[in-house]
Amino acid sequence: MKFVVLTDIHFSYQSADSERRGDIADILLLRAVHRINRFVKPDLVLLLGDIINEPDSLDAVEQYHKIKGILDILDMPYIILHGNHDIEEDEFYRIFDRPNDITDVGNVRFVCFIDPEQPGYNAVREEHNLNRMRAVRNDGFDGFVVALQHVPIFPPGTRECPYNYTNADEIIDIMKRYKIDLAISGHFHDGFELLKTESGAFLAVSALCEQPFRFAELDIDNNTGEISVINHQLTMPKELSLIDHHIHTHFAYCNENMDVDKAQILARAFNLAEVRFSEHSSHLYWNRQDYANGIFYRQGMQAAKPQDFRIEQYLSLLEKSNCPKRCIGLEVDCDWTGELIIRNQDASRTGFLIGAIHSLPTYESAEVKNAFLTLNKKILQTGIKILAHPFRIFRRAHLPTPPELFEPMVKLLKQNNVAAELNFHTNYPSADFVSMCIESGVKLSLGSDAHNLYEVGEFYPHLALLSKCGISQLDINHILIS
Repeated sequence: MKFVVLTDIHFSYQSADSERRGDIADILLLRAVHRINRFVKPDLVLLLGDIINEPDSLDAVEQYHKIKGILDILDMPYIILHGNHDIEEDEFYRIFDRPNDITDVGNVRFVCFIDPEQPGYNAVREEHNLNRMRAVRNDGFDGFVVALQHVPIFPPGTRECPYNYTNADEIIDIMKRYKIDLAISGHFHDGFELLKTESGAFLAVSALCEQPFRFAELDIDNNTGEISVINHQLTMPKELSLIDHHIHTHFAYCNENMDVDKAQILARAFNLAEVRFSEHSSHLYWNRQDYANGIFYRQGMQAAKPQDFRIEQYLSLLEKSNCPKRCIGLEVDCDWTGELIIRNQDASRTGFLIGAIHSLPTYESAEVKNAFLTLNKKILQTGIKILAHPFRIFRRAHLPTPPELFEPMVKLLKQNNVAAELNFHTNYPSADFVSMCIESGVKLSLGSDAHNLYEVGEFYPHLALLSKCGISQLDINHILIS
């Protein structure tokens, strides 16, 4: 049984608090939701209150609906509790589904409590809720029981937490007597690690809204009842000084909400050393309709119409946003002859080019591998610095990635001194190919390929893949392009 706990989002359209990042909390939540869906894949998600920061704001209800829209992306059910920063309880549960008193998922029973606040941001559990605790196994349930609440519960004096229940001793005594195994809470933004006692286990999960923007993944062994906790953080390790070489802008036809200035703000929040922008060249030379028709694959730059060019606006935007030249790039498409889709005068204003193959002249099984290698041979000789998502085109075409092409591709990359991009945007790079690159001395590039702001610098899967390939964080900068 695996579940995820998120708490203390504190969403706010404007935030004067430099530590409590309510101003980007919607992006943080979206980032967490996508990581949960794609990589964590729990049975259940729990949210333990303080969804917004200012319950008296005139747009509070609008803020909740924005958060609900993000939560509804989850692939699994979620339970949401009311916190002390949330609007009045009944109004809160007109927006969200009120949790059942008891929710059983497999062999785990979740019991939800919403308790009155007490002075000092503490809480008290009233008699009717204490009786609910006493009755939690009256139906003969013999599995694992988890109590959920906003304010932390723990044996007084065992953790450096300024908040607790005024009747914590009574609650803990009931937990022991009626075999409530675990109490999980939020509210205390620092959180505290799992505390195991003879009365039960206690955990306070860190706030999503404060660096390093954490949420918790818990796993309960159905046979032993053993609890394991993994703390996920949305920031990257600051000491690694990671660079995101592949970020799009609002000029991309496929962008969702990209903004150059916000991307730079998020880069700092996520502990990146730098972000580098690389817009699709084909999007900057063709209007949306002609781009969709793919005319440039067949006819190359000669089919471009100057009245459709947006390349100057793109380059000027980055220059005005104080992007140094090394951070101004392009993801350059190629036509079916292997010629890059870019003018020389535009390439000269960039600090780097990422070559990209988004289409092949044929996908026939007998010819597709040769077409792929032929285009790569040509594009890798054009002076590009990075090759984008090297084998993703097979995944996009719903074809198996041919491992027999790994070795010739590594040789081509090595011969032309081009880095291979690690890119998880609608993609799963092969660990075998990555390992071959590392062993051959081919440099790697980390690219989020961000089309949505939540993706900026989201290198969780990249670091996990490198770890799988035997690369520790101490060694990572030796294999990455600078």
